[in-house]
Amino acid sequence: MAAQKKLVRRLDFRKKRATIAAASLVPSRPIFVKQSEAFMKLVLRSLIALAVLIAIPFFVALFMPRQFTITREVTIQRPKQEVFDFIKLLKNQEQFSVWAQLPGEREVTIRGDDGTPGAVIAWKSDDPNIGVGEQEITGIKPGERIDYLIRFTEPFASTDPAYMQTDFVSKDETLVTSVYIGTLNYPSNLFCIFVQELIGDQMQISLDNLKQVLENRPNEPPAI
Repeated sequence: MAAQKKLVRRLDFRKKRATIAAASLVPSRPIFVKQSEAFMKLVLRSLIALAVLIAIPFFVALFMPRQFTITREVTIQRPKQEVFDFIKLLKNQEQFSVWAQLPGEREVTIRGDDGTPGAVIAWKSDDPNIGVGEQEITGIKPGERIDYLIRFTEPFASTDPAYMQTDFVSKDETLVTSVYIGTLNYPSNLFCIFVQELIGDQMQISLDNLKQVLENRPNEPPAI
């Protein structure tokens, strides 16, 4: 019995040695392979995160409005008819429009009978801040409202309606309202809010300039 126990122990010992020896023959994965795989996983995750970040604005733009209306107004201490007669002339925009006062050389022409439907004021400049475009009077309601169509050719192409309206406040006080209706195509409409703020600020400056110009004009002598 003692001899049998010794034999079993020897066999068990040999079996363990054989298992250890066999395990040592299995090649282990080099460290640089593991590091390379970890790096590739990191790169893949980073690319996925970047793709998601890029896609989010385009997804949001799908739900943003593509047309917007900007309204600004100012009260001018002048009779309504005087104010209307001044703003209906396209040439007078050179005195108060913030866009007409942008620095840079430009060529300005007026076609048609100024102050009537069909009259056009056009501008042309190599300066991208001014560009190329024109504004046409498309309709007039005497003493009340002037409708326009504003066409830009450079640095971008667009055609948008706008109008200016005068409302009676008192015999020497007039409310002037300026309205611009713009359109931004997808995905540019993502910046709709910023565009509205920018154009709205410029419209308000133009109206404030108009107020200053008209209120500083000498009073016209009464008609005899």
